Amino acid sequence: MIKSVVCEIEKYATHDGPGIRSIVFLKGCPLTCLWCANPETQRKENELYYNFTTCIQCKRCIKACEKDVLFAIDEKIHIDREKCTACGQCVTKCPMGALQLVGKEMSVDEVFAEVSKDMVFYQQSGGGITISGGEVLMHEEFAIALLQKSKENYINTAIETSGFGSWKVLFNIAKHCDVILFDIKHTDKKIHREVTGVDYKVILDNFQQLSKIHNHIIIRVPLITGWNDCIENIEDVVQIAKENGSREIHLLPYHSLGREKYNQLGRKYSLAEIKSPEDIVVNNFKEYIIKQGLKCVIGG
Repeated sequence: MIKSVVCEIEKYATHDGPGIRSIVFLKGCPLTCLWCANPETQRKENELYYNFTTCIQCKRCIKACEKDVLFAIDEKIHIDREKCTACGQCVTKCPMGALQLVGKEMSVDEVFAEVSKDMVFYQQSGGGITISGGEVLMHEEFAIALLQKSKENYINTAIETSGFGSWKVLFNIAKHCDVILFDIKHTDKKIHREVTGVDYKVILDNFQQLSKIHNHIIIRVPLITGWNDCIENIEDVVQIAKENGSREIHLLPYHSLGREKYNQLGRKYSLAEIKSPEDIVVNNFKEYIIKQGLKCVIGG
């Protein structure tokens, strides 16, 4: 039975492919983007959320932990995350739900049973299922099985990918996708490695090869103030789109909605002081892209 750790299945989404969709967020990503809004999807292993605001300091979690990775300091529960295996014993003893597992191991059949509940919405809107991450390329077997099952049931299929991974894996998954949402975060190799931790050339090479076999690739550009919200980067992305037959670019302005997740995971959020790009800047980029003969969506 093929399984993966699923962080969330988001229903009624309208910005991650055509129509009304269900987005399956898988756990595990090779990138470490400074602005990541879903830090819970970065590590492949399951983790614990700890919400201090709902904790009543009953200490039941500490008593339940057989590995002694929970302890109290200054009226707050601390987790030795290097040793924690996210077994969930503490979660079952927490009366307030202050401790929660980030993800749940699910089989392909279990995920499909959940997303297929909204079949009527897919049929009426032209929507379907989108597999996101983390990074879908880290879940080849699971992704292919879920996409195949969806196609067999006439559900539109899409993936969201950073493009960083094996070309063979990307090729194998792409064959089962109606739409591919492909992130291009920065076109400068040095800056790309600085803000994501990985090599941009791998991503560009994969994008160019993918463009030869797939005719519906949407480029997505997260716009991060002070990092890639410059016209030079947008011009490069437009050139890449034109050279490879892509007809649509989505601009995703930075937001800090995932900040609380960092607190609950015991991590530091490095872009805490960054603000969203100004509307006039984003709209100017959109206008430029449209003038280049491409479709552009903000927040798509």
